Amino acid sequence: MKKILGVFFIALSITLTYGCNQLPKLYVLNWGDYMDSDLISTFEDEYNVNVVYKEVGSNEEMATLLQAKTSVYDIVIPSDYMIDKLIQEDLVQPIDFTKLTNFSNLEVIDSLSALYSDSGIEDYVVPYAWGTIGIMYNTNVAGLDTLLNNEGWQAFFEHGDTYRTAMYDSPRDAIAAALLYKGFNVNSEEDSELSAAETALKDANFYAWGEDNLKSLVIEGVVDMALVYSGDYFSEYYIADEEDRAINFDYYVPSSTNVWLDAMVIPTISENSDLAYQFINFFLREDVALQNSDYIGYAPCYKVIYNQMVDSLGYDFETFNPYPVGSIRQMYVYGSNARSEALVSILARAKAA
Repeated sequence: MKKILGVFFIALSITLTYGCNQLPKLYVLNWGDYMDSDLISTFEDEYNVNVVYKEVGSNEEMATLLQAKTSVYDIVIPSDYMIDKLIQEDLVQPIDFTKLTNFSNLEVIDSLSALYSDSGIEDYVVPYAWGTIGIMYNTNVAGLDTLLNNEGWQAFFEHGDTYRTAMYDSPRDAIAAALLYKGFNVNSEEDSELSAAETALKDANFYAWGEDNLKSLVIEGVVDMALVYSGDYFSEYYIADEEDRAINFDYYVPSSTNVWLDAMVIPTISENSDLAYQFINFFLREDVALQNSDYIGYAPCYKVIYNQMVDSLGYDFETFNPYPVGSIRQMYVYGSNARSEALVSILARAKAA
């Protein structure tokens, strides 16, 4: 099992060239280490094509590349809120599901399907992987596990004087966590609710702010707990497990939290959409989807693949399920540019305080 979240990599471009330059080319834009390269090679061999594969480190980089329209991309794998923005800017096209024969053989997990249908992106996406935001914590800190299970978000926001807490330095994620803590929707546009979230961030007494480094700070004992994506936790868990190292960290998911979705989309600038559909359809083939999901180590979006990973491949641990029975999950949308700018201002004021 292997997965290191793409945001941990600097932007780089990897061109996979098997066969002569005259072969048709498919341009794929994705996160780092977020697709099994052996399967890409298999696709190239089966379809007699070249896949030109570019890796980036953030959703914002993906959007910038599509907005520039200086390079052609046929498939991109962004996250839910960025897909919403790309749809608003007419940078991705609706999916013709009649061209994806393998999609009809798979069934999207019901709870996930409801989430992204409500977000308004369902006609543009082929689900790829999903997960949560939660609290990664050091298990060597006495009493922290009990505190988290008893108090949830309150443990993270109200105990900064006792425990060293670290917040993800992102307007979208930090304010979403604060809204969840106050019992509001992560997509709230109410001034009073956003003001309450800002106050919560100011009062939390965070020991540190960070991004990619937060998981390492928890493992090293620099901080006791930090807001992370589920992928931050899983990447470290898999590495420690493979290296047979002691695991001194765990991942707590509050009963109410944000669920993220990464999905395959086809940009409007695609010049080879037929080949893009063949590529997507190939990765929806059950054996391929299972191998790829095992490689990236994230929860798959399709029932049969998820069940095989849990029942046969050892992914039967509690936090692997992004939406357990009885939990409350919300999916982030981009909303308006005005709201996005407001979040940046809120975070700046909170950090300055």
